[in-house]
Amino acid sequence: MIDYTASEAEIAFVLKHIGRPDRLPDWNDDLAEVVIPALARFINTEIAPLDMIGEDQGARLENGRVRMPPEMVAAYQRYSEAGWPGLCAPEPYGGQELPHILGAVLADMLAGACISYEMVLSLAQGCIRTISASGNDDQKARLLPPLVSGEWMATMCLTEPDAGSDLGRIKTTATPDDNGYALSGTKIFISGGDHDYTDNILHLVLARAPDAAPGMRGLSLFACPAVLPDGTRNTVQTVRIEEKMGMHASPTCQMAFDAARGELLGEEGKGLAAMFTMMNAERLDVALQAVGQMDVAFQRARTHATGRRQGTTAKGVSLITEHGDVQRMLLDIYAYAMGCRAMVYRTFVDMDLGADQALLDILTPTCKAFATDAVNAASSQAVQIHGGYGFCKEYRVEQIMRDSRIMAIYEGTNGVLATGIARRAIRANGGAAADAFADLVENGPSSMELADAIDAWKAATRVMQSTTDIGPSVADYMRLTGLVYFGRVWADMEAAADAAPEPELLRAAAAHVRSRILPEAGLLRQRILNPEPTHPAAIFAA
Repeated sequence: MIDYTASEAEIAFVLKHIGRPDRLPDWNDDLAEVVIPALARFINTEIAPLDMIGEDQGARLENGRVRMPPEMVAAYQRYSEAGWPGLCAPEPYGGQELPHILGAVLADMLAGACISYEMVLSLAQGCIRTISASGNDDQKARLLPPLVSGEWMATMCLTEPDAGSDLGRIKTTATPDDNGYALSGTKIFISGGDHDYTDNILHLVLARAPDAAPGMRGLSLFACPAVLPDGTRNTVQTVRIEEKMGMHASPTCQMAFDAARGELLGEEGKGLAAMFTMMNAERLDVALQAVGQMDVAFQRARTHATGRRQGTTAKGVSLITEHGDVQRMLLDIYAYAMGCRAMVYRTFVDMDLGADQALLDILTPTCKAFATDAVNAASSQAVQIHGGYGFCKEYRVEQIMRDSRIMAIYEGTNGVLATGIARRAIRANGGAAADAFADLVENGPSSMELADAIDAWKAATRVMQSTTDIGPSVADYMRLTGLVYFGRVWADMEAAADAAPEPELLRAAAAHVRSRILPEAGLLRQRILNPEPTHPAAIFAA
């Protein structure tokens, strides 16, 4: 059963009224009105049918190469021929150079239709940004056109067996020679590390040159193609693909680099800064993955609930949508899907406008953490609404739980991102970024609940800026930061409710946000002002 339809009207509403791309100098409303329906038609027709195929067949490792379901390979060719890989890419290299917010719309729809597909396709977009920012003119001329056309795809090779969140422990080496660099080492959890969508894959690899400084300061970034310019295969091997609880059609690979040919991107020792161009793009993309999955969770839960009768009233057997608890869960899923979409769209436009990087260092991880925590809760509620049917594969909500669980883990675990905000982002430039965030959430229509949440955030921020023992409170602070941004965009959406596709549903969700979600800010404030101590690690020893 294909039961996802791109939420074209909801996306257009959030884009126009919250993302506000009209703030961009070259924005054209007429263009968006053409692009969004075209994207929706393509996604509904070509991509949505792949989700069940990918779930059932997955990726296979055969004779050292990863093979994808043929239907997915054929669909990628149509995706590439339609020009979608180059939607936002630089025009001099074959792209259409449209605003990145339209790329966000594409990712949103792809993620709802087939999350495994979106995961692999998204990496080329981050790679294009990274090479555009850090590559020299020759590298841009050689590497960007095949990425923009879709002839190549890309990966991001950071993680190693002993280097997860702590990238300073990376051991992969890059030895200079007459032909560039020879890369040697093992990388794990590499999404899209190999497949047969394209003949070539460009790996962006963090590695350590000889005599490099210890820790993260010694890392450099290298471009390492799977196929060399002379047509021979580089010495990069897929050792295994992981057997995962979800995203079966996203090949997650262990990669061995055996003196593989690579070239330096940017300067030696500046690799982490260069890679963070891609990391930040991918973090917003992960937030969009969560949005897409919450969208399809709402669609499936709503369809089931509006047709399911249980319980007897004076009027006879009632639909379960008449039950208050089911209404609560449906409104939760809808509120988080729409609110997180609004948060990410607004951040994308702010980024294209050149917003201060210190402010983006708060907004980007906040969007990622808040949305991915939300999708874990929303997918569970979708299962609950289905009752026992939700526990069965046939209804395809348990798949959402499995597919989305990774989102709070990859591209920076939410706990690590929370620690970064509490230790660095809100303290940067004497707290200027935190002040800018306060200005952002206070600017617009308000309510008593939103005002109270902002006051709670301000009080918590003063505590977090002044303490060295942040302990377990970092998770509460991240949640609180996300909550006030979420409250801000929901106040803006409620003010524009007359223009919403379903005004009554949107107003009901806005009231739900005020009465049931925003009041959590008070509890979070209390936890932060009266923190639980960090306990000695020894108490957890086995």
